[in-house]
Amino acid sequence: MARQLTDLLSGLNDAQREAVTAVDGPILVVAGPGSGKTRVLTHRIAYLIEERGVGPDEILAVTFTNKAAREMRDRIERLLGRSAEGLVMGTFHSFGVRLLRQNPGLVADRLGILPNFLIYDDADQVEVAKRAIVAVGLDPKQLAPRRMLSRISAAKSLLVSPEEFAQQTETYDDEVVARVYREYQRTLRKANAVDFDDLLALPIQLFDEAPASLARYQERFRYILVDEYQDTNRVQYVLVSALAARHRNLFVVGDPDQSIYGWRQADIRNILDFEKDYPDAKRIHLELNYRSTRRIVDTADRVIRENTQRIDRRLRTENDDGEMVAVRELADQNHEAQFIVGEIRRLVRTGNLSGDDFAIMYRTTAQSRVLEEAFRVSDIPYRIVGGVRFYDRKEVKDVLAVLRLLHNPADDVSLGRIIDNFPLGRGFGPRALDTVSAWAAQNGVPTLEGFLSLAPGARPPAPPPQLSGSAKTAAQRLGTVFARLQEEAGQLTLASLFDAVVERTGYKESFDHDKEEEMQRYANVMELRADLEKYDLLEPEDALPTYLEQVALVADVDAMDDDGRGRVTLITLHSAKGLEFPVVFIAGVEEGLLPISRAIEAEFHDPLPMEEERRLFYVGITRAKKLLYITYAGSRVTYGRFQSSVPSRFLANIPDECVRSLGRRPFDRDRSAGRLQDRVRVGLEPARSTAPVPTPAAWRPTASYQPAQRVFHPKFGEGVITDVTNRGGDQELAITFARHGAKRLIASLAQLDLIS
Repeated sequence: MARQLTDLLSGLNDAQREAVTAVDGPILVVAGPGSGKTRVLTHRIAYLIEERGVGPDEILAVTFTNKAAREMRDRIERLLGRSAEGLVMGTFHSFGVRLLRQNPGLVADRLGILPNFLIYDDADQVEVAKRAIVAVGLDPKQLAPRRMLSRISAAKSLLVSPEEFAQQTETYDDEVVARVYREYQRTLRKANAVDFDDLLALPIQLFDEAPASLARYQERFRYILVDEYQDTNRVQYVLVSALAARHRNLFVVGDPDQSIYGWRQADIRNILDFEKDYPDAKRIHLELNYRSTRRIVDTADRVIRENTQRIDRRLRTENDDGEMVAVRELADQNHEAQFIVGEIRRLVRTGNLSGDDFAIMYRTTAQSRVLEEAFRVSDIPYRIVGGVRFYDRKEVKDVLAVLRLLHNPADDVSLGRIIDNFPLGRGFGPRALDTVSAWAAQNGVPTLEGFLSLAPGARPPAPPPQLSGSAKTAAQRLGTVFARLQEEAGQLTLASLFDAVVERTGYKESFDHDKEEEMQRYANVMELRADLEKYDLLEPEDALPTYLEQVALVADVDAMDDDGRGRVTLITLHSAKGLEFPVVFIAGVEEGLLPISRAIEAEFHDPLPMEEERRLFYVGITRAKKLLYITYAGSRVTYGRFQSSVPSRFLANIPDECVRSLGRRPFDRDRSAGRLQDRVRVGLEPARSTAPVPTPAAWRPTASYQPAQRVFHPKFGEGVITDVTNRGGDQELAITFARHGAKRLIASLAQLDLIS
C-alpha cells in the first residue's frame, strides 16, 4: 500500500508534493482557485496515515461544508483502500457539536446545558429574538429582530458574553442590544437550546472552565488541518490555535483572494498574519490552475491584483487559451434574463452541453426573481440554491417541531409552533398559554409539563393549571397526545414515529386533498418521512437526536448533489464558493450590485469592503471552466422604479485581449469611468444619481437591419423582420412576432438581438 501512495505522489506537481510530504510544524498553503487543494488535503491525510504511521484518530481535519467533508473522506478511503475510521473530519460547527456531545457531564455541570440540547436554526433564532425583545419591553416591529441577531452574532464571534457586552456599551442602541442579548441567551438556556454561534463559543468556554479537557484534545490531535482558512473568524481562530498548541502541527490551506465572508465576521487577518503567529511556519504556493482556460485565469488574475490585502502570487495555467470572456450590456433586468436563457438554449442546441453544465451567479438573492421567471416560461429545467431549504418549508418545520419537542420537552419555540399550526391547538389562545407558562415557571418545569399535567392519569408536581372551556379541552387533548407519543418515542423507528405524529395530531387531515397546492405541501411532508426512513437502522433512542442534529447542520450547498436531471443552477456568488461549472454567467455586474452600494458608500473611509467585493467577483470568475459570460443592464428596477445603471468598475480590469463584447455596444472603459465619476460627484447614491441617461442615439445599431432577418425582443420574444423603412438616419422596422403578432418599432429604441 505504501508503494501505491508513493506512485500517487508522482502525479502531483512539485508544489503539491511538497505540501503533502512536509509533515511537521506549522504550514501555510496559499492555494489559488482550481489549484488542487482538495487533492493536497486528501493525499496529505492518506500520506500521514500510510507513510508516517499516524492513527486516523490523531488527525483533525476541518472543512467549511459537510459536502466537502463527505467527498474528502471518500477520497481518502479510496486512497487507503480501507476505512479511515477514527478520523475526525467535518465543519467547525459539527466539531463543536461533537465536543459538547462527548462531554455531557462537564457540559451540564460547567455550562448548564443538558445532553438533549437542540440546535436552533435561523427561523428559531428569529423567534427567540422576537421573544427577547418583547420580554425587555420593546417592540419587535420597530427593532428588527434580524438586526439584533446580527449584533449578537458579531459579539459571540468575538467571544464577548452578554455581561461583557453590557460593560462596553457606548450608545443607546448598544444598551438596547445588550438587554436583548442577555434575554436572548436566557431564553436559549431555558429551552436547553444553542444557536450556531454557541457551537463555536461553548467549546472554548468549556476549555476555560475545564483545562484538563483541553489538554486531552491537545494530546489526541497530533495533526490538525484546516481548509478555507481565510474564512475563519475570531472564535474559530482561537479554537484551532488552542487545539494545536501542544504539537504545533497545524496545516492551513486558503487563499486571501477568496475571503468573501467578512459580513459573517470572517477575519482575513487570520491567514495574512499566520506567519506572524508562527514565525517558523513554512509557506507553500499552489499557483497552477487546472480548472479554467487561460483567458479566464488571466482575467481573474488581473482583476484581483487591484487589491492590497493579499499574499502576492500569480495565478497561471497550462490549459488552452479557450474562448474570450463575453461581456454583454442589456437594456434592463428582463432583457438580461431573456438573453441568458436564450444563450443557454443556443449552447445546448449547438454544443455538447446539458443544463447542469450552466450556472447563473448574482450578488443578491433579489436578482433571482426575474431570472426564475424567465426560466419558468422556458423549456429549460433549473434549480435555485439559496432559496427556501426543504427543512425550512412550513409543513416540514411543523412536523419537525413535534419531533424536537419529543426530544427536548423544554423547547418552547416548537411548542408555540404546534399550538399555532396544528389542529391540537384549536381553542387555545395566548392568554391560556400565559397561564400554563406561569404555572410551569412557578413549578420549575418545562411549559409542556403544564399540558401533560392535564392528561388522564397524570401525576403533576402540583395541582394543574386552572383553565376552562375550550382552552382546557384543547390543553387536555394536546397533553394526552404528547403523553402517548413520549412513551413511544424511544421504542418506534423514526418512520413509525412520524406516522404516529401525523395521525394523532390530526396534521394529516389538515390538508385539503382536493387542492393542488395543499397536495404539494403534503407531498413535502411525505418526503420528510422518506428522509426519516434512512435512520431506521439506528436504535430508536439514538435515531431521533442523530437526525435532528443532521437537519440542524445541513446547508444549501450540502444538498447540491448531481442528480442527473440536467438543471441549470441559479446561485448567489457567496454560495458558489467551492463549486465549478463548464459555463458561468455572472449577472448584474453593475455599480450598486457588484460592488454592492454599501461598499461604495464606505470606500472613502474604509477600502476593505470594496476589496471584499472585488474578491467576490474573482470567486465568480474562477468558477468557470470553459465559458464565462458577464452581463450588466443599462437600467434596473430598484425599490419599485427604474434607475439608470452604471457598469461595474471591476470590468475595467479585464484584459483587452481576453474580452469580447456581444451586442450593439462594446464595453467602453472611458465611458464607464466618466459615468463612475458622475456617480462619485453626487454622493454615491444610486437613487439620486445624475449620471446621464443613455439617449436614443446611444442605442443605435452598428449595422442596418434587413427584411427576413430573425430577431429577439426582450418583451415580444422572437420575430421576423418583414419590412424596413429608412427615416432620418434611423430605421423603422415592421416585425411579425411569433406570440404577439405584427409590430412597428424604431431600430435605435427597440433593443433587438439578431438570431443567427
